[in-house]
Amino acid sequence: MLSDTDWSLFEDQGYLRLGQPSSADELSALQIRIDDIMLGKMRCPGMYFQMDSETGAYGDVGAGGEWAEATLNYRKIEQLEMDPLYLKYMQNPLFRSITRRVCGEDVSIYRAMFMNKPANRGTVLPYHQDGGTQWGLDRNPLITVWTALDKATIANGCMQVIPGSHKHGLFSDRGHTITKDQEAEFANDEDSVYLEAEPGEAILLHNWMLHRSGVNTISSPRRAFTVCYMDGGTRSIQDPHRSFPHVFGKSALSPD
Repeated sequence: MLSDTDWSLFEDQGYLRLGQPSSADELSALQIRIDDIMLGKMRCPGMYFQMDSETGAYGDVGAGGEWAEATLNYRKIEQLEMDPLYLKYMQNPLFRSITRRVCGEDVSIYRAMFMNKPANRGTVLPYHQDGGTQWGLDRNPLITVWTALDKATIANGCMQVIPGSHKHGLFSDRGHTITKDQEAEFANDEDSVYLEAEPGEAILLHNWMLHRSGVNTISSPRRAFTVCYMDGGTRSIQDPHRSFPHVFGKSALSPD
C-alpha cells in the first residue's frame, strides 16, 4: 500500500519509485522467459514484435509484426499478458492497490510491453507523452508501471524524465512526441532526472510526464517491462465493442 505521502509525491513529480515488488527468483524467471521469447524457444502466436533500428534513429524503426527470427535485438514486444509469468507479475498486490485507487475495481491494460536497449545499440526515443487521440481510446489512461529487468544506467539508456511536466496536460490532442519549440520550453536538460534503477525495481509513471531515452553504449542489454493500466470500461473509439485484457476485477485473466 502507498501512503498519502507517496501519493502526494507522485502527484507532484509524476513518478514514484516502488522498490522491488518481485523476489529474486521471480525476476530471474522473467529475465529468462523474455530471452526465450525473443529466441523463439517459447512461441507465443499473437504477440507483436518490433526489431531495433540499425541506425539508432527513431524514424528508422520498422512497423513490426509477428516473430521474425531468433535474436536478442528486438526493440519491443507487446501482448505479454499472454505469458503466465508476466501476467502474474502485473497482478502483484502492490499494483492492485495502486490501480484500485486510480482506475477502480475493474482494471484492464492498454498494453503489457517489453522494451529493450540491446547491447551496444538501441534506438533514441525522443521526449514524448503516452496518450492522446493516437491511442484511439474513449478516455486517457493515466498510469504505467515500468520495471527494470536489468540494471538501468545513463550508460545503457535509462529513462530521462521532466518531473512535474504532467501538470501541463497533453501538449497536443494527438499526444506522443512534442515539437522542438515545446521541448526547448518544457524539457530542458537541467530540469531533467535520469531514472537509474536496480534490476527488479519498479517505478510508477504518470503517462503525461515527458520522458525520453538514449542508446545503450555498453556490452550488456537494458531490458524493461512496462504495463499501462486503465479503467476496465475503456473502449476503442474505432470499435466500441472491442474490450481490452482485464487483469483485476470481473473477467480478469488468470495465470493458470
